[in-house]
Amino acid sequence: MNVDIGKFAGFCDGVKYAVENTFSQAAKNNNDDIYIDGHLIHNPQTLDMLENIGVKTYEDDEDMSVLNNKTVIVRAHGISPKRREALSSHAKKIVNLTCKYVAKIQSLVKKHSSLGYRIIVIGNPKHPEIIGVCGYADDVYVVYKDEDLNNLPNDAKKTLIAAQTTLQKSVFDKYVNKIKEKYPNTEIIIKNTICEATEQRQNEVLEIAKRNDAVLVIGGSESSNTRNLYNIASSIKPAFYVEYKEDLEKIDLSKYKNIGIMAGASTPDWLIEDVAQTIKDKYASSFTRFVSRIFDFLNYGYIFFSVGAFLMSYAIYDILSQPFQYRIGIIIAAYYLYMSLGNGYSNYTIKISDKRRYLFYQKNKFFFMTLITVSALSMFYFAYKVDIGILMLTILSSLLGIGYNISFENKSRFETSIFFKLFKKLIPFKAIVISVAVTILLNGSIFIMHRNIIKEKPFLYIFSTSIVFLFMFIRQALIEIKFSQSDKIAGAVTLTTYIDSSKLAIITRIIPIVLILFMIISILIGKFPLELNKLKYFIPIIYSSIISFIVMKKKIITSRHLFSILIDSPLYVLFLAALINI
Repeated sequence: MNVDIGKFAGFCDGVKYAVENTFSQAAKNNNDDIYIDGHLIHNPQTLDMLENIGVKTYEDDEDMSVLNNKTVIVRAHGISPKRREALSSHAKKIVNLTCKYVAKIQSLVKKHSSLGYRIIVIGNPKHPEIIGVCGYADDVYVVYKDEDLNNLPNDAKKTLIAAQTTLQKSVFDKYVNKIKEKYPNTEIIIKNTICEATEQRQNEVLEIAKRNDAVLVIGGSESSNTRNLYNIASSIKPAFYVEYKEDLEKIDLSKYKNIGIMAGASTPDWLIEDVAQTIKDKYASSFTRFVSRIFDFLNYGYIFFSVGAFLMSYAIYDILSQPFQYRIGIIIAAYYLYMSLGNGYSNYTIKISDKRRYLFYQKNKFFFMTLITVSALSMFYFAYKVDIGILMLTILSSLLGIGYNISFENKSRFETSIFFKLFKKLIPFKAIVISVAVTILLNGSIFIMHRNIIKEKPFLYIFSTSIVFLFMFIRQALIEIKFSQSDKIAGAVTLTTYIDSSKLAIITRIIPIVLILFMIISILIGKFPLELNKLKYFIPIIYSSIISFIVMKKKIITSRHLFSILIDSPLYVLFLAALINI
């Protein structure tokens, strides 16, 4: 079964901003002090997570005194000035997370109302966005059904027409025409305030429905924009509304080969991916399930990447024209296996960001714990056998990794430990910490075994060190970008906290080019050997930049396993380049 996920499926910018900032507020403050004025978004899974961390939802039927001296969050739907005044009279602090598109409508309505215009808003009168917008006008009417047109006055007062941001475009056009017919001699200003993300989704769901046999629309049952997407899809092809992954149990998709997936603006990425993977698993053949299980072990067990780390070691020795020390390769592979699996068990965010991986770890805990133990013992054994200096280097890198893993635990048992206090501040820089640790271990080991390497081949040594660091960094940065949404919701702090995901993605594409420029400049000044056996490394470096571009395309990469294979593949291409004798 082919699964086609919409490019624009998932959180829109307004929802993303509201969700991430709400969880950020919860992380900074005492959760008991935070209330949201109504449901933050129309997604039950996200609301459950907020409830689990103690963020409360204020409902209209409650006494507003419960908000006394609390932090109150204004959700993306926005509120009326009167509502804000009421909240301010109780709350210690108001955090305004109103969507910028909603704020634009509020401003338009306020401005034209003050200029004497009648305001007609096309949308659901019970939707919180519309309730808030109407609070900015004195003479305001809401049109949602044909009978609402009868409630409009018959005078020729100048009029502004606006729309709910999540309204279906065809509905807006329909009522604009009817209102214009009602007021043929009236000055009417028409503002299509349907947000860009809504129009993009509505256009895309049409295309998805046309090229697939059936469409799944994922979102909360109260989500207006999701309901509109479902209506559009169902008018063309068989469509199914999915609020929870468990809803798939009631849906028979066996007669369809190509399934399109679209999701509302309040639907988190991990739910979309979980639904897509569940469909693939459910309708896969026995052989496909068997192959998938093998990939689960190779991917979740970091086997594929650890082998890649071993092969990378071979390439680094080739760059430096040194005979390969296979025991160093084993140390590097075992180190990464040991640390990555350890991080998998201490990383509490995978319960949200990658629940399938989390459940797989729990189900096969004995196997993975054994693998952690064996990899650690192998690493220290080979380090001891090679050189006491390399053993010390291995211990140093292990302390760096262990300290990081301990500090990453949520409400860690090790809060009073030296490691925790030392490495807690390094959590946002995981991509750098891991890259530095592997670089120190591999290139440091080579230096210990070949003391004159820096003196004899300074530029090649810098080049080889840069490759190790950058390949490790790019891989980890891509993972953090991929899971940035769920990491932030889980309360984890990564590089994406300080660098926007889109900018970090650009960085991962650019830094390989910087390395190539280093090679070119080194060649021009006569410091880098102008030999095909060295110039061949242009290939894996360029390849890593291309991979950085590809894996960020949601429409292309719909499988976690495919994502993992692609981000690990530069190490294999690096090895293949090393095998080429020119």
